[in-house]
Amino acid sequence: MPRIMAPTLAEHRDQRHATLLAAGHDLVRTGGPRALTMAAVATRAGLSRPAVYEYFTSTADLLATVLLDEMRKWSGDVVDHLAAESTPETKISRYIEVSLGLIADGRHEIIAVLSETSLPQPVRQQINALHATLAAPLTQAVAALGISDTDQAVRLIQGVVEAAARRLVPGSDPASEVRASSAFVLAGLKALATS
Repeated sequence: MPRIMAPTLAEHRDQRHATLLAAGHDLVRTGGPRALTMAAVATRAGLSRPAVYEYFTSTADLLATVLLDEMRKWSGDVVDHLAAESTPETKISRYIEVSLGLIADGRHEIIAVLSETSLPQPVRQQINALHATLAAPLTQAVAALGISDTDQAVRLIQGVVEAAARRLVPGSDPASEVRASSAFVLAGLKALATS
């Protein structure tokens, strides 16, 4: 019987789950989705392969959990940062800054796996709900500028962020891309608001 390394069995299981998730994040970040196997996660976490199956039914289940966990963290970061800003313009600029910062530090790479991987429909639905949570404060900021077609404006902002992201290398300083993207977006939104 394995030693319980926490005050309670529930805490022990939570710690192991977190360890396995961290190992999964690391494997996907460094090697892509194909690097994520039950054996690789077990090795990285310092656990036996059967121990991984106590928490995840398959590699697909593990990958889906890693992606959802990263998406929750990412959307939470963005929403928290936007909530701290007081004007629509600063919220929009902050959205661009945080988004490009997440891309520059490499955390967004795991989310990019979504385009390469087929995930079960319930997982896709959860991811779509997280995207909606992420877009809500941005949509509110755009509406506060007097723009009626908020969907169009939000998609244009996201397009600029995606274009700027393609110019970034993980580990690089995104400051110049953030400044240029923010200036471009805010000028474009001003034009939309007056048209």
